[in-house]
Amino acid sequence: MKRSHVFQSLAAHNSPTRVTLRQYGTLFTTYLGPQWFRVVCMTLLLIGSIVLELLGPQIIRIFIDAVQHNGNGQVLTIIALLYLGAAIGSRLVSACASYFSENVGWNAINQLRADLTRHCLNLDRSFHTAHTPGELLERVDSNVEQLSTFFSQFVIRILGSGILMLGILVLMARENIWFGVTMGMYLLLSNVVLTSLQKVAMVYYKRHLQAQAELSGFWGELLSSLEDIASSGAARYMLRHYSHLQRRENSAELKRTAFWVGFEGTGMSLEALSMLVVLILSASFFVQGRFSIATVVMLLIYTLQLLDHAYDIAEQLSTFQQATANLERINEIYHTQSRVQDGPGMHFPAGALAVCFEDVSFAYENGQTVLHHISFQLVAGETVGLIGRTGSGKTTLTRLLMRFYDPTSGSVLLAGQDLRLARLDDLRTRIGLVTQEVQLFRGTLRDNLTFFDESLSDQRILQAIEQLGIDEWYAGLPRGLDTELSSNGGGLSAGEAQLLACIRVFLQDPQLIILDEATSRLDGATEKALGEATERLLAGRTVLVIAHRLSTVERMDRILVLADGRVLEYDRRKTLANDPTSHYSQLLQRTNSEGMLT
Repeated sequence: MKRSHVFQSLAAHNSPTRVTLRQYGTLFTTYLGPQWFRVVCMTLLLIGSIVLELLGPQIIRIFIDAVQHNGNGQVLTIIALLYLGAAIGSRLVSACASYFSENVGWNAINQLRADLTRHCLNLDRSFHTAHTPGELLERVDSNVEQLSTFFSQFVIRILGSGILMLGILVLMARENIWFGVTMGMYLLLSNVVLTSLQKVAMVYYKRHLQAQAELSGFWGELLSSLEDIASSGAARYMLRHYSHLQRRENSAELKRTAFWVGFEGTGMSLEALSMLVVLILSASFFVQGRFSIATVVMLLIYTLQLLDHAYDIAEQLSTFQQATANLERINEIYHTQSRVQDGPGMHFPAGALAVCFEDVSFAYENGQTVLHHISFQLVAGETVGLIGRTGSGKTTLTRLLMRFYDPTSGSVLLAGQDLRLARLDDLRTRIGLVTQEVQLFRGTLRDNLTFFDESLSDQRILQAIEQLGIDEWYAGLPRGLDTELSSNGGGLSAGEAQLLACIRVFLQDPQLIILDEATSRLDGATEKALGEATERLLAGRTVLVIAHRLSTVERMDRILVLADGRVLEYDRRKTLANDPTSHYSQLLQRTNSEGMLT
C-alpha cells in the first residue's frame, strides 16, 4: 500500500478525528511492513526472553528442592550455573530485542514525519493561515515522536506479556487449579480497574497536548518578530500573553500528572494486595502439605512476574491511548484537504505565455470580497506594470496566478487554458515569483540559489550572476558559492538578499515572471544599475511587475491600475501617459507619486 493512501483511509471516515482499529492495522502495515525482517527478529527475540523468564523460577525450585534433599555440591553448582546462564541470557536477549524495537520505531516515525510534512507542504495557503508555524511544528515533530514506543513495542509487548502471563497462570494452575483460577480472576479485576482510570486520564492528556501546541505556536510567532516587538514596546504584552499560556499549560500538566500518579498508586496498591493474597494462599496450602517451600518460593516469583507484566500491559494500553490522542491530532491535519487540487494536466506552449483574467472575483476566509469582476488580457511576451494603493488587490491577483488560491468566480487563463486544468508542480515551474520578503536558508550561497537542486551547475549560476552585473559583489564573498548563509541573512543586506531571489527565478527559466515589488528594498542607484541587466533577463518572457514607484514601471508595455479590487484603467503605458484624464497620467504629474501609490 502506498503511504499516501494511509491517511486517505484515516480521512475517509465521517469523523475527522476518530481513529479505528482498522486504521491502526493500516498504519502498521504501511510503516512496519517494509521492516518485516527486523520485526521478525524482534518477535523471535521476545519469545526467547519469555521462555528464559519462565524457566528461571523452575530452576530456583529445583535448586531449593535439591538443597532440602541434601544434594551434592556438584549438582547444586550445575543448577546455579544453569540459572545464571538463563538470567544472563534473558538480559542479553531482551537487550537485543530492545535494539531492534527502537530501530523499528524510529524508522517508522521518521517516515511518518516525512509523510506528514509532505502533506502540509501540499496544502493551500488558507490552511497555513489558520495554523501557526509553532503549532504545526508541535504536531509534525512532538506528536509524531511520541508514537515511537507505540510503533516499536505496542503489539510485540502486548502479545509477549499476554503469552507470558498465560504461561504463568497455566503453571500456577498445574500446581493447584484453585490457586490459578484465583490469580486469574484477580488479574482480570485489576486490569478492569486500571483501564477505567486510564480512560479518565486520557481526557486530561489530550488537553495538555493542545496547551503545549498553543504555547509552541506563541514561541514561533514571538521568535519571528523580535525586532517588531522590541521597537513597538510590546514586550510587556507578550510577557503577559506568555504568562497566560504558560499557566494554562501548567494547569493541564498538573491535572494530567495527578491522574497518572493516581494510576501508578493504584497499580502499586493492587500489587501489594495481590502479594498478600498469594502469601495467604501459599501459607494455607503449605500448612496443609500441598505445597513445598520450593513451590511457595516459585509461586511468589511467578506472582511478581505476573504483576510486572500485568502492569506492563496496563502501561502499553496507556501508550495505546496516548498514541490515539496523538494520532487524532495528526489525523486532523490529514483530514484537511487542500482547496486547490491538482488538475488533470495541460500542455504549455514554448516561449512566453499569454495571461487572461475573465470576470474574476475572489474572497478570503472572512467572506469579504477582495477582487471584483477583474477582466484583462496580457499578450505573450508583453510586460505589464500593476499599480495601486495598498490593499487594492495587487498581491492577491498574483496569488491567483500562482494558484495559491482559486477564484471565487470567473477564470484565470494561461496560454488560453484554465489554470485549474494544470498540475500544480508543472504550473509553478513555468511561473517565477519574486516578492518583497526573501526567505534564506541555513546553507551555502549555492544551496540558497538552487534550493538544494544539485542538477544546476556552478557555471550556470555564475552566468546568471554575471548577467545581473553583480560580479564585483560576488568577488567580495570569502568563499564564493560555498559562502555559508543563515536564515537571518548571514551578513547580506536586504538588497543583496533580493538580488539572490532574482537569481533563483532566472535559474528557474520560467515563461512568466511576476515581480511583486521586488525592487522595493533596493536603493535608487542599485535599481538603476540593474535596469539593463534585468531587461536582458526578462526578454522573451511575459512579465507582471507590481510596484509602488512609478520609475519601476516606466519601461512596461502596459499599465494596469487597481483600486479597491477593481480595474480602474488598463491600456498601453504611452497611451495612458499621454491622456491627461487618466489616473496614471495624473500620478506622473504629481511630485510625490510614490506616496500616492502607497
